[in-house]
Amino acid sequence: MSEEQVNKPATKVSFCSSLADDAWHDLGGPNAFENWHFDAVSDDGSEALVISFYDNYVLSPRFHLASSGGNSNGGHVLTERRFPAVSFVYSIDGKPVLNAVNEFSPAYFDAARDKPSLVLDRSGFRVERTEYGTGYMVTVDIATVRGRRIRAEMEWITIEADLKPRNDEPYSAIWNIAVPRSDVSGKIMLIGRRGKVRKLFQFRGSGYHDHVSSENVHYRDLQSRMWGRAHFVDSTVVFDRLGGVQDRKASGTVFIIRDGRISEYSAACEASEHRRDHWGLNVPRKIDLESEGFFKLAVRPVSTVRSGFSDVKMLSEVKLDLKDGKTRKTVGLTEFVDPRRMRNPLFRWISDLRIGKHGRSPMF
Repeated sequence: MSEEQVNKPATKVSFCSSLADDAWHDLGGPNAFENWHFDAVSDDGSEALVISFYDNYVLSPRFHLASSGGNSNGGHVLTERRFPAVSFVYSIDGKPVLNAVNEFSPAYFDAARDKPSLVLDRSGFRVERTEYGTGYMVTVDIATVRGRRIRAEMEWITIEADLKPRNDEPYSAIWNIAVPRSDVSGKIMLIGRRGKVRKLFQFRGSGYHDHVSSENVHYRDLQSRMWGRAHFVDSTVVFDRLGGVQDRKASGTVFIIRDGRISEYSAACEASEHRRDHWGLNVPRKIDLESEGFFKLAVRPVSTVRSGFSDVKMLSEVKLDLKDGKTRKTVGLTEFVDPRRMRNPLFRWISDLRIGKHGRSPMF
């Protein structure tokens, strides 16, 4: 891949940090999707939590067939049917403890167009004011393997939020880092087949929330994405690789959030020491981003909390050097997504077995 191919985006992408724009946009077309993402790492760095809501699940085999104009019989159809889904991952010491994706009929999806509010079957989120702050109340109740259920009642209380309004110009995709930093707490439960609580976890840590809305699943022409975030004592960093997961020197973007401000930087990025994860996605174990005179960011993915054919989520050791001469260290989350791998029929079939559908449990 040439340098020009790596660095030239085909789709205009707008960045903002806006609570007002965190509502559902109801974009049209078979390739359109919206994703509301919530994640957190515990105060001691040992636990990680990732929750995502989709109005159209981009890693669903059904989404791939609909957006590509194909069907399971090898024919071609044109459809604007949506495939809403909820994804949940909870890990301890770098090992997944609870992990499920549930996909639903569009009839179970309801989202507001004027405020951040979504209901998908028994799961969803809304914004509330409490005596200790304003934040997102996130509820998850989805099926997991062997007829059990994952239930979670969580709060993302905003610390840094609503830092940059959306540009009024039309864009094909919006990346809204609505709440780059939150105080996260709540409980997570594994419910047995007979309705009894089998496991109970109390969680507290620092979290993040964003919202991607796009008219095209590949909202960059680079087809795949590598991105991450980490919370330090005095700042938060969010990074995004503009090149494919396996590109070595594609450029990147880094956002540094401090003292109620969000600053965006273009960064040179080098990814190296690629190794294949459990399901074959080749991801780097060493990522370095730098904007000369401003910062150096070193990311070292160390343990996988979710692995799939098209996506990998990893805990990472993160180090940030700023102009003040201080080196900040913490544990963060890094994700790798490559929807192109869903072109493989075998990958789609196995991926489908891992998705619970219409309230039923996934196979594994």
